[in-house]
Amino acid sequence: MFMRASVVLFLGMLGAGSLASQAVPDSTLRGIRRHTPSGEYTDPASFFRFHGYVSLSYTESGTDLGTDPGATPQILVPGPGRRGKAQGGFRSDAALFVGGEPFENVSGLVEIHFVGNALDPVITEAKVTWDVIPAGPGRRSAFRLIAGRFWTPFGIHNNEWFSALNRFSLVSPAAAEAVPAHVNEVGIMAEGETQIGEGTGINWVASLGNGVPGFDLMPNVAGTGQDGDANRTVTGRVAFVTGSRVRFSIGGSAMVGTMRDGEDPSRAVDDVMRYGADVQALGGDLSVKSHRINLRSYLYWSREDLDDAPVSEIDRLGLTVEPSVTLWSQGASGRAVELVGRASTAREETLSGQTHRRTQFALGLLARVRRMTWVRIGYVGQTEGRALPSQSNDAFSLGVTTSF
Repeated sequence: MFMRASVVLFLGMLGAGSLASQAVPDSTLRGIRRHTPSGEYTDPASFFRFHGYVSLSYTESGTDLGTDPGATPQILVPGPGRRGKAQGGFRSDAALFVGGEPFENVSGLVEIHFVGNALDPVITEAKVTWDVIPAGPGRRSAFRLIAGRFWTPFGIHNNEWFSALNRFSLVSPAAAEAVPAHVNEVGIMAEGETQIGEGTGINWVASLGNGVPGFDLMPNVAGTGQDGDANRTVTGRVAFVTGSRVRFSIGGSAMVGTMRDGEDPSRAVDDVMRYGADVQALGGDLSVKSHRINLRSYLYWSREDLDDAPVSEIDRLGLTVEPSVTLWSQGASGRAVELVGRASTAREETLSGQTHRRTQFALGLLARVRRMTWVRIGYVGQTEGRALPSQSNDAFSLGVTTSF
């Protein structure tokens, strides 16, 4: 605890003691820049940043949502019971985003999540960013180099792992079961954006890191944030962005690398994590944002090429569509009521040669009682198909979140 507090304090001293103030980025390039989950809680115009959120949710879910073999991945809901099944109840989540600019065009950021257990925080970002070509008035391009721990830049699904941004208490099947990982990369990353017209441009990102931990998601985000083999993975994404009042973005992602080196005899023969594997993945995403109607959607495909396993490869495919519409808003106060929905499906091959499929439909309301405080209520229904048996894994959730 002392070390964690020291890190936060040290960053604060760096930011507060800096004599260099960060220039306000050009608004045009800022609109073209790639959006990240932590971007919702950082202020690029400040030389010292301390932001975060606190969230409380109440969830009731079916008994087949939990950590038992064959159960639905249990994410963002109360912990499992004695038999590995999910229990309804209250769950807390909080996050801190602490950063600063100790030198001109060089900034640091530490992102810490306290999911359920404040004594076991999860560091999802701890990175240094160098603005090689900083955004500014009159510039049509910007370029940055990033080193440390950061969110994997594949696709746009990562914000589902923030309880403050997720409209429901569960992650979609496409995000939880089709992509190589939701987690963070440790390595280096380059990103930038270029204006090619009025309100139009391209943003891009490429990273090289220590691989991904696999497709098997644990009940705690921390359980998927490591790769003991220290394998290398290359990830990239390019997106076209246009519009001012209505922002339209379409992007494509790719990932290739080694997931596991050699066989792990400590795991069961029917566990895919036993076998060495290479990974490749492709994804497309589309998002539309306007004053009243928003849409985010993505289609992901991935493949594991296995070594000496019962099957030579495992394919996974997932699709998510999440629309929302503002039913009422009061601009001056930030108050608003949104109707949100989600449709998602994922198909996954297994070592036995079978194909599992899960489909999720969700509907909810999001009410902003203040600009930085909102209440959400939602119901998630899930159905299983193909070789996957029917399960009791629906969920009802009620939550409140405030940001600072």
